[in-house]
Amino acid sequence: MIGYAWGKVKGTVSGWEKSHFGGYHRMITDYPYIKLDFDVSIETDKDKIQQIGWYAAEKLIKLYLIKAKALGVLDTIISHYSEVITKKDFIGREKKYLKTTLESISVLESVMSDNPEYAPLFSHYKDIITSAYLLKELPEEKPPGKQEGNGDGDEDENDDNNDGSPKSSSEGNEGESEKSSKSSPKSAQEIYDQSKQEMYDSLMRMTEAKAKVWRDTLSKFDEKPQFLSCDKTRDEYMFSRQEIKDAENLIKMLDISFEPKSDVVKSLRAGKLDVCKIAEVAAGSTSIYKQYVEDQDTKPFAVCVLADLSGSMNGTKAQRQNHVLNVLYLALSNTIPADKLWIYGHTGDIQPDIYPFYTPYDTDYPTNISEYDNLHWCQNYDGPVIEAIHKKVRETCDDRVIFISLSDGSPCGEGYGSYEDIDDMKRILERARRDDFVTVGIGIEYMHVDNLYNYYTTVDDLETFVKDVSSIVNRVVLTEFK
Repeated sequence: MIGYAWGKVKGTVSGWEKSHFGGYHRMITDYPYIKLDFDVSIETDKDKIQQIGWYAAEKLIKLYLIKAKALGVLDTIISHYSEVITKKDFIGREKKYLKTTLESISVLESVMSDNPEYAPLFSHYKDIITSAYLLKELPEEKPPGKQEGNGDGDEDENDDNNDGSPKSSSEGNEGESEKSSKSSPKSAQEIYDQSKQEMYDSLMRMTEAKAKVWRDTLSKFDEKPQFLSCDKTRDEYMFSRQEIKDAENLIKMLDISFEPKSDVVKSLRAGKLDVCKIAEVAAGSTSIYKQYVEDQDTKPFAVCVLADLSGSMNGTKAQRQNHVLNVLYLALSNTIPADKLWIYGHTGDIQPDIYPFYTPYDTDYPTNISEYDNLHWCQNYDGPVIEAIHKKVRETCDDRVIFISLSDGSPCGEGYGSYEDIDDMKRILERARRDDFVTVGIGIEYMHVDNLYNYYTTVDDLETFVKDVSSIVNRVVLTEFK
């Protein structure tokens, strides 16, 4: 198992991950509710949770524990990191508790390696996680009970059977043995072991609320798409001068402005008093008010880009598409908010594979895109992939979305690509459009995208690429978001 290097986790220049509405905090709050038995409480260092608050910190720990449960390392945590402590309760009584710490870095790294999508989150808040511990109150040790049958009448009753005949010695011993087992207290070690088992059982009963259930898939293809992580051990991709230049030109050409424009309209009969007009009251003027008028140029929207990584894209098409992706990333990441951008690539052998190059939860595009040339270029299961990404984006984004698909051909895969599958893809795109997805097709040396997407264009020459892409995006923004 490959360890997760702390140094590989990077943040954005704006630092949005650390903000209250940023990626990491939002990643916690967006996660479904996690239920944990009330007999187990979560404690952590109060100084370390000031940044995110107690509610988010508790949910973070639960999220970490439920991933540890799925990995099967809860027994390791409880077996090796538990002890008995004495602590006063809220009314001052001293009670004993089983304390289980989450301090193990090796366990944390194992959980992160098994959950690459949540690894940046756990790494960012590793101090909160490793300082946290679980508490479970231990049952009180009871003294031995009094022996029953000390009186004369009791002795006769115990010594005789119901018919009056005396009990045999074996029957008497059996009764005494049973009484002894009921009255004898458990040792401290037995209570400790029992509490550890109860702690384990409580954590194993952890459940998370079901996410929103969507209707059955519109695709008849049996294999469900899987989201895979990119190799984080690779060096960052170095953008070429041409890519940076094209991105700068694209930003200049894009007619997108989320900054509200304001103006002051004076000489009105209602509004805020304009002190400069007070002198005109004596002359009978009543137009002495003003109003501040604001107009936002562009309505908010998000962008999702999907790149075709199928075998037919190898060679010059793959290089051209890589250039397009890099320019779009450089331009869009400097134009729209960081948590409103998704960039994916997809391929697959017998099952659709989706690679997140950029998401609000993983903004390390330069490292992720460095794996571009090393992905196995096989099939393109467009329909199921678009449906999966539609659901993924909608889990955390309520805005309207410009969905841009880069492709060089029709859907094609193992047992996939018939006319029926293309019809399914049209229905999938139609459902996305009804859910405020504005679909854009950019054909890489491929013309037949006009019958699938709302807006479309073709990239045949990188020298005209910036003009072609800015033209289609501006047309979408002007038509849909002005």
